[in-house]
Amino acid sequence: MSRNMANTLYGKFIGKENENGVISFKGIPYAKPPVGNFRWKRPIHPDPSDKVFEAFEFGLSCVQPIDENELSSVHAQGEDCLALNIWTRELNGADKPVMVFIHGGSYLGGGSNNPAYNGENFVNRHDIVFVSITYRCNVFGFMDLEEIGGPEYSDSKNLGILDQIQALKWIKENIGSFGGDANNITIFGESAGGSSVSLLMTIPEAKGLFHKVIAQSGTFNFIKTNKMAKQITKDFTRITGTKTMEELHSLSIDDLRHYCTLLMEEYSYGVTLMFSPVTDGKLIPQKPDESIRDGCASDIKLMIGTTLDEFAYWKFYYENLEDDEEMGVFLKQICDINGPDLGRAEKMIDDYLSLERPTNVMSLANEVIFRIPAIRFAEFQAKHSPTWMYLFTWPSKIEGLGACHAVEVPFVFHNLSDADAELFLGENPPESLADQMQNAWVSFAQSGNPAHSGIPDWPAYDDKRKTMVIHNEWQIKGDPYKEERIILEKIYD
Repeated sequence: MSRNMANTLYGKFIGKENENGVISFKGIPYAKPPVGNFRWKRPIHPDPSDKVFEAFEFGLSCVQPIDENELSSVHAQGEDCLALNIWTRELNGADKPVMVFIHGGSYLGGGSNNPAYNGENFVNRHDIVFVSITYRCNVFGFMDLEEIGGPEYSDSKNLGILDQIQALKWIKENIGSFGGDANNITIFGESAGGSSVSLLMTIPEAKGLFHKVIAQSGTFNFIKTNKMAKQITKDFTRITGTKTMEELHSLSIDDLRHYCTLLMEEYSYGVTLMFSPVTDGKLIPQKPDESIRDGCASDIKLMIGTTLDEFAYWKFYYENLEDDEEMGVFLKQICDINGPDLGRAEKMIDDYLSLERPTNVMSLANEVIFRIPAIRFAEFQAKHSPTWMYLFTWPSKIEGLGACHAVEVPFVFHNLSDADAELFLGENPPESLADQMQNAWVSFAQSGNPAHSGIPDWPAYDDKRKTMVIHNEWQIKGDPYKEERIILEKIYD
C-alpha cells in the first residue's frame, strides 16, 4: 500500500504529502450525506467500503449566510458537508496523540476549510495527528422541528452536536490507520467550538470518545432554553410561510439560506446565540453546569480560558459598541436567548459598574458571557479532575481590538503568515508567542498537562484560582480580576 494511502472501515483514502513529510487527507465523509429525507435527521454511519478515494480537497461548508469575516462561508457550500480532515506523518500503528478541532461561528456558520484552521503547522512542529471537522449549523443543525414533524424530528434541535459525536465515533474507529492513538484523543475548540467541547463532556452518548478537552472562549452557557428554541422555529416558519415538514423539505438550500438571513436580521444582536444547542432532556439530559458540578466528566482533564477583551471582536459587525447604551442592548438580547436574567442581576451589575477601576458595559459583557462562565466551569470540574485555567491578554496591533475574541487562534495554530491573520493581528505578531502557545496546547494533548520548558510552572486550578495570564511574558496570577468575579459570580445561580 502507498505511504499516502490509509485503509479505513469506509474506504481507502489517498492523501497528499508536502515537502516536510506531512500527509494531509481532506474532505473524508464521516457520515452519509444529510440530504433528501435525511435533512434534519441525526447523522448516519457511512457504509463499509473497500473503494479508493482521493482526499485532496476540503469538503463543502455547511449552508450558511455569506459573511466576509468568516472565510468558510465563501467556500463552496452544500448540505453534504459532514466531512473531516487529517494531517499526519505516519500511518498504521504509530499511536500518536490525536487533537480534534471543532470550529466556531456562533453555531451560525463556519467550517473546517477556513485557512485559519489549517492543521499543517501542528504536525510540522509536533509528533501528533491533527483532525478538524465540519458540522451542520443554523437552521440545518439547530432548529427545533419536533412540534411540526413529530418524534421523527426530535433530534433536530441538536443535530450539530450529534454530527460532532458521529465524527468522533468515526475518528475513534479509524484514526489508527492514520497513525493516531484512539485512546489519547483531545478535543478542542473556540467560541461555539469551545462551547461544543464543554457540552460534549456532559453528554452520555459522547462518553469514551475523547479523553481531554481544551475550551477556548466558550462554555456551558452557550445554550438556549426550550422556550426560545420553539419561538425561533415559530418565527422561521412564519417567515418561510411553511406549516408542514413537506413544505419545509420543498425549500432549496438557496431558499433556506435566504430565510435564515431574514430570521437573523429579525434577531439583530441576539443572532449571536440564537442557533445554540438546547437542553432537551434526551441528548443533553440536564443543564450542563449541573452535570459538571455533579462529576459527570471526572475522567476528563480540562484546560479552559478566555481573552481579556472578547466583545471587541463584534466591532467587525456592529457600529457604536463603545456606547454603553448600544452595548447594553446587545448584551440584553443575548441574555434573553440563553440567560442569565439581567433584571434579577441589576444590583450586581450596578456594583460592577461602580468599581474604582475602569469598567463599562462592554467589559461587563466580557465577564457575563465569557469569563465568569469559564471560571465556574473550571471551578466545578477541578473538584473532580485536573483542570488548568488561562487568560489571554496579548492585544492585537489593530486599534480598538485589544485581546478580542478569537485573537489567540492564529497563535494556537501557528498560522501567523496568513493574510487574514494580519488583518486581525496587525503586522509582525510575535512568533515566540505562537511557539509557546502551540507547545502548551500540544503538551496538554500529549501528557494531560500544558506545562513545558518555555513557560513558568503552571499549577492546576484549585481554590487559589491560579491562572496563566498569557502575553509576551507568561505569568501565573492568583484569582485575576478578583473583585469582578466576587461581584458577578452569582449571576448564573
